[in-house]
Amino acid sequence: MRSTKTSAHLFDLALPTIPDGVSSPMRAFRQVGGNPICAASGNGATLTDVDGNVYTDFLNAFGAQLLGHAHPAVVEAIRQQAARGTVLGLTSPLEHRLAQRIVESTPAIEQIRFVCSGTEAVMTATRIARAHTGRNLLVKFVGSYHGHSDVLLASPTTSGIKTKGVTQGIPENLNREVLLCQYNDQAQLSNLFAEHGDAIAAVIVEPYATNMGFVRPQPGFMAEIRRLCDQFGSLFIFDEVVTGFRFTFGGICNLMDIDPDLVTFGKIIGGGAPIGAYAGKARFMQHVAIGNTVFQSGTFAANPLTMAAANAALDVMAQAGFYEELERKGQLLESSLNKAFNAHNIPFLFTRYGALGGVAFRDSQRAMKSYKDVKTQHYEIYTKVHQLMLDKGFLMAPSLEEPIFLGAAHSDDDLRSFASALGEAASEALAAHRQAFPVLLPF
Repeated sequence: MRSTKTSAHLFDLALPTIPDGVSSPMRAFRQVGGNPICAASGNGATLTDVDGNVYTDFLNAFGAQLLGHAHPAVVEAIRQQAARGTVLGLTSPLEHRLAQRIVESTPAIEQIRFVCSGTEAVMTATRIARAHTGRNLLVKFVGSYHGHSDVLLASPTTSGIKTKGVTQGIPENLNREVLLCQYNDQAQLSNLFAEHGDAIAAVIVEPYATNMGFVRPQPGFMAEIRRLCDQFGSLFIFDEVVTGFRFTFGGICNLMDIDPDLVTFGKIIGGGAPIGAYAGKARFMQHVAIGNTVFQSGTFAANPLTMAAANAALDVMAQAGFYEELERKGQLLESSLNKAFNAHNIPFLFTRYGALGGVAFRDSQRAMKSYKDVKTQHYEIYTKVHQLMLDKGFLMAPSLEEPIFLGAAHSDDDLRSFASALGEAASEALAAHRQAFPVLLPF
């Protein structure tokens, strides 16, 4: 039987000094109940907690560990650089090399700058858009997450739209400078531009929505954003903090026949070290050049430890067949999950693209298209499933609104075992809820 005694004790000790005992809210497991896990180490596809429980990891540091934990090449690169200095306060050849490689990987971008997080990257990209256009309005999509800067958490206080990441402490004027649109809703987006087009600085979008579980863009949706931005002189920002380098060596815009103006990266490009980056056409990026219109700075931006880890990670991802193998594993996971769900008569739909996917915990085989669909799911069933999966030795995201992160370190046996366990866990959770709520769950 899995024990969480030490994890619980450590969280209790942390509560007087750290709010909720964590420095990032999802780690508190409030959305899935049970005791939060305090991690001790990670190796490849597994994570070990302080109680000695070993989990096959499908959280993968919220997608940052595409290569798996403690990849030998990344660890060695960090070790060598640490002996030379952890932060030097100046630029370095490692930074120049990484910048050149990422720019060359993605034709949509011409220049890039590194920061320490995805939040910083997106915050600066939107600042550039406002400076370039001389406008203030920003269009973002309900259910998407772009970091916790004020402007990206702002939302109209009178919109009446159920969204996420709502917080106090944001000036009211910023709430008036954001327009909300449902993901995949071309008609609503067109109406927003018709009414506010001359004041819209930019549209920011996740090319695949990964902060509401996993929602694919509908055909023509991204092209319509591009068209409207061109028509009204607004900038198009691709937030690729999650998708960048996950499906191909470069941005996913390479695979979508879309040419965004600015692109943000994070997570994977750091090889597991803290990183963010904003990139785009030179005419936009030059706003941050010294003496120009936009200021951005940071002592730890492009620090050599992260640059060393990032270059080592890119070396691995650049190897022939790397992404083809991830796609093969994605197909295996999909077929194994569908088999397990069919065996247990589970009505949930699994949606996948490459090494990323999500289960829609609702009684429908129709793909979710927007956050309105996402909120129709049975969150209480996922809570039970999450707890059961931990007991079976599998770590999933502590939120229904995060995807399943498949990584290069997962073996075929990991994928089959995970699918089988998820089928059993979902079946058990459904049975318990059918008994408790037979009218609410007719399937």
